[in-house]
Amino acid sequence: MEVRIQAVALASREDALFCGPSAAVLLGLPVPYRLQDGPVWVMVPEGMPRPRRRDVRARQADVVAAEISVAHGLRVTSPARTFVDLAPLLSLPDLVAVGDAAMRGWRVTPEELLEVIRRRVRYHGKVKARHAAPLLDPRAESPQESRLRMVIIGGGLPAPAVNLEVYDEWGGFIARCDLGYEDWKVAVEYDGAVHAMRARRFADATRRTLLREHGWYVVEVVADDLRFPHRAVAKVHGALRARGAVS
Repeated sequence: MEVRIQAVALASREDALFCGPSAAVLLGLPVPYRLQDGPVWVMVPEGMPRPRRRDVRARQADVVAAEISVAHGLRVTSPARTFVDLAPLLSLPDLVAVGDAAMRGWRVTPEELLEVIRRRVRYHGKVKARHAAPLLDPRAESPQESRLRMVIIGGGLPAPAVNLEVYDEWGGFIARCDLGYEDWKVAVEYDGAVHAMRARRFADATRRTLLREHGWYVVEVVADDLRFPHRAVAKVHGALRARGAVS
């Protein structure tokens, strides 16, 4: 999409800016491939002519100065405004993944997000954006970890801690879990493509062995489990039930 965005930029109005999925791509925020491969999204001020091209989705809207950023030398909606604009287009897990990345990479605050949400009056995704804002956590280190956290919560299970650090009885560091429940000694680990590398597999196995030796129940979730979320929920539910946390 970035090449197409650059091409559109050459023909766009000076008062236009990139928004929605296109802004997310330029800002480095994770959006599903279906949106990355779609049209280029452009915003112009209310009442101004919209660009008319087959590969452009143009909209009219007003933004305040705080909602405008620059990425790769191009005017884009700010990370906070982009998060809010994406709410109608994304599932809650995908929206949280965007919000976590915005907080982690751009230091966006919950207060900033809520201020943008408040300013939007007629807005189809307002309820979802308001619901997602307090669920965000900048400690999440990947979009899939963010999505897994939302799948767990959406499955009716307790919210796990993010990047939970585990220590032994003498205060020695054991490991850091992607997600975890300290009270019940349950660790939830996501295995993505990067984990298939030999060195990473060895490090993962060593860390998880240490956790199990110290009485932790380690749940391993893979990409297929997120494609079929009930699988991920079932794995975590089984671990929590074994520890007496849920029935």
